[in-house]
Amino acid sequence: MIDSTGTLILALGSSPWAVALAIIAATFVLEDVAIVAAALLAADGTIPPSLALAALVAGIFAGDLTLYGLGAAARSQPWAHRFIGERRMNKGRAWLKRRYISALIGARFMPGFRLPTYAASGFLQLPLLPFATVAAFAGFVWTTIIFALVFFFGLMILDALGVWRWLIAAALLTLVFFGPRLTEMLLPPAIRDSPNE
Repeated sequence: MIDSTGTLILALGSSPWAVALAIIAATFVLEDVAIVAAALLAADGTIPPSLALAALVAGIFAGDLTLYGLGAAARSQPWAHRFIGERRMNKGRAWLKRRYISALIGARFMPGFRLPTYAASGFLQLPLLPFATVAAFAGFVWTTIIFALVFFFGLMILDALGVWRWLIAAALLTLVFFGPRLTEMLLPPAIRDSPNE
């Protein structure tokens, strides 16, 4: 009943606490897959739902702080200053500062925007407290919504899909890996080839 991702997490231990630690670690690899796997494991009774959700929220928040920290650490590297340039850093800081809260919230809900936005927040020395507050809140809301949907409907949908679930899973994985490149190819040349300022 549990898919292969859940089986992988179970291989690390059958204790709910060991599974919770595996869930935390999994959020650093692919957090959306970790959310789905944790919800399915909770729905199957392998781990209490509250522990699974707590592990997800803790892992995702730790990952968000890590991105901010990596950005802050990169700021002290001379090559980063040369690569980006002081003018671009000043423009980026001013742009992000004007819409800091909305940019952080949007980055949580828009695929592909979290890493650059969160790392840029650290790199551009934007304040940590608002970052941590918004990241924690947005991460909790997003995680709870996805977890609840999968927890309540996931097993029912997987059972209804039967063997087709593997084809759908393969298609989704293909989109995850090749979707950004495909999107870039479909952009009009004027947008795709515009120089970065």
